[in-house]
Amino acid sequence: MRFFKVVLASALGYILAAVIILGILIVILLGAASSAKPEVEIPQNGVLNLHLNYPLQDKVSDDSPFALLATLDPNQRMPVGLNKILQAIEDAKKDDRIRGIILDLTTFEAGYAKLSEVRNKLQDFKQSGKFVYAYADYYYFPTYYVASVADSVFVNPEGEMSFTGMVAQVTFFAGALEKLGVEIQAVRAGKFKGAVEAYTRKNLSPENRIQIEAYINSVFNETLKAIAKSRNLPLGRLKADADELKLRSVQDYVAAGYIDATAYRDEFYSAMKSRMGIEKDKKVPLISEQKYVQSLNEKGSGNNKIAVVYAGGDIVGGRGDGTQIAADDMAATLKKVRLDDKIKAVVFRIDSRGGSSLASDIIWREAKLLAEKKPLIVSMSDVAASGGYYIATPAHKIFAEPTTITGSIGVFGLIPNAEKLLKDKIGLDFEYVGTGKHADIGRIDRAMTSDEREYIESIIDKIYNTFLARVAQGRKMTKEQVNEVAQGRIWTGVMAKEVGLVDELGGLDAAIASAVQEAGLTEHRIIEFPRTKDPFNIILDKIQGNTTLKAHLDEATKHSVFESYVKQLNDIQRWGSQHSVQAIMPYNISIRNYSLR
Repeated sequence: MRFFKVVLASALGYILAAVIILGILIVILLGAASSAKPEVEIPQNGVLNLHLNYPLQDKVSDDSPFALLATLDPNQRMPVGLNKILQAIEDAKKDDRIRGIILDLTTFEAGYAKLSEVRNKLQDFKQSGKFVYAYADYYYFPTYYVASVADSVFVNPEGEMSFTGMVAQVTFFAGALEKLGVEIQAVRAGKFKGAVEAYTRKNLSPENRIQIEAYINSVFNETLKAIAKSRNLPLGRLKADADELKLRSVQDYVAAGYIDATAYRDEFYSAMKSRMGIEKDKKVPLISEQKYVQSLNEKGSGNNKIAVVYAGGDIVGGRGDGTQIAADDMAATLKKVRLDDKIKAVVFRIDSRGGSSLASDIIWREAKLLAEKKPLIVSMSDVAASGGYYIATPAHKIFAEPTTITGSIGVFGLIPNAEKLLKDKIGLDFEYVGTGKHADIGRIDRAMTSDEREYIESIIDKIYNTFLARVAQGRKMTKEQVNEVAQGRIWTGVMAKEVGLVDELGGLDAAIASAVQEAGLTEHRIIEFPRTKDPFNIILDKIQGNTTLKAHLDEATKHSVFESYVKQLNDIQRWGSQHSVQAIMPYNISIRNYSLR
């Protein structure tokens, strides 16, 4: 027996030593990857190739082991954040080595606010006299919206274009839950607060239908106006073409002026060679956005700093996993930039449908303290709604794209009643021993009593009134004025500006320019938060369980229908947990554009 103990101890010792050595090697590799900035060769007369074949995020987390190790592989294509794409286009405009940009948009995915920022930056790029060409195997409405800004738009001759308008899809779970024997008991403040309807109804309420029709038509009209201007096409004709289904083949779209020419990819590059004066046996000198961004320097100069704080994902309490806005993490970040005297102003970039009302208020408090000390400018991305709007309210000025979805000022709580499922269908029985008749409030195996519902309604109303007060204070409105535009109603950026919830229409660059002006700076440099962690702390976080390795994978790639449904069902469990009043937008409403692929 002693022999086996010795052998086992020795084996464990070797295994432990191997793990430690491997860990050290990983730290060294990660350190090398994160600290060494690779030399990037940018060709003369080069063309920046924006091959945007990934979902677009405001800022891609580059502190995961996967991202750090990927930099060691020159052939690895990692997603690039919107922040870097905008900077790359801006730098390429001034870079004498870059002659133009190619947009490869076949599988580009993003919300319309982000699409608008890329499109506007490309429009500005064209002012330099450099070209922008777009190519795709097929176009659907969002990708064509971006492509339409190009000098010339090309498509595969056997490809496709879908230009049939937008549709908002809402999935209802009430029928499925009813079959399972689960009733969702909802309490909400705000007649437009449609987040609960997916679990309590089988169709849209009249109020929810009104707001969806309003904001989807607002987004559609804004995008059509931009297309009409770029392609010199009448706005009325664009709307008619979307409705009448007369344009069917890509050749029809060429004849109608939407597309300039059809070409296979090799023919497209041959045409480029001809326009650029490149010999036929030579290649077009392309450089990908992944490589070009590696050559970018820190934006600006000088000791004075403008901080850009990125807040993306659902708002949750405690610490997060890198894919959420976690109250403790975000509060710590806002406190850090508040106490840094070299930071003269802050841009708070928000891309969130909201989440926990308590977590939102914790972040709001730090944002308010920050705004009392230095200029705070909010830049809204695709969505800054409900809790996402709550945390924006302390700002001196709020910027949004015309197509940003915002508002949704309201709160709700969900408590599942699974009595039929648990007792009648599964056969589970429960007994509770408590100190009073309401000690078991929130049980999932019985319905709420009238007293309990009134109690929860009072809590919801209190939180809603606090929400109204936060907005009224930040927007310099009365609570009555806020209540008129609140009620959980969703607005686009252009609509929100009309009702006083947004100050200016514009993207991240406009918000930064405003922050510089508010701070009275003549020179500055941009720093971004959250800051990239060093490799040792990344591994330490993994060991301590502060975050998960899986969470650092690109969450935006998880877009299957099944996964989206599972996420929404998981939301029921989270929203039904104790102390989980939600200020969140019904994000299961997705603006879609169908094609025949």
